[in-house]
Amino acid sequence: MSAQKRFFGIRHAVNGLGLFLRSESNGRMHAIATVLVIALAAWLRCTAIEWALLAIVTGMVWLAEMLNTAIEKIMDYVQPEIHPQVKWIKDVAAGAVLAATITAIAVGGFVFVPKLLAL
Repeated sequence: MSAQKRFFGIRHAVNGLGLFLRSESNGRMHAIATVLVIALAAWLRCTAIEWALLAIVTGMVWLAEMLNTAIEKIMDYVQPEIHPQVKWIKDVAAGAVLAATITAIAVGGFVFVPKLLAL
């Protein structure tokens, strides 16, 4: 693959991230939460392992939310009318976001609570 093709691929990905942030309130909410997590981790002087755990679960939530959004948009395009199977698909995709978020909150608790209690 040429460098030019890689550049355009990255450009499309960056464009997709921008579209997500501009069009989805949940995307903006995740961006704010991510900034807060980074600030808290820096303030509490997290270890490299703690940073890695926080990065993994934060990325997991972003991934789940963006895939959920894409699935919802696809289903709205393919089946604009209300349909039980479309509802099922959207609900399961939203459930994936919830599972990722619960996991991230748990990891955040394991990392941050002991540090905050020690202050």
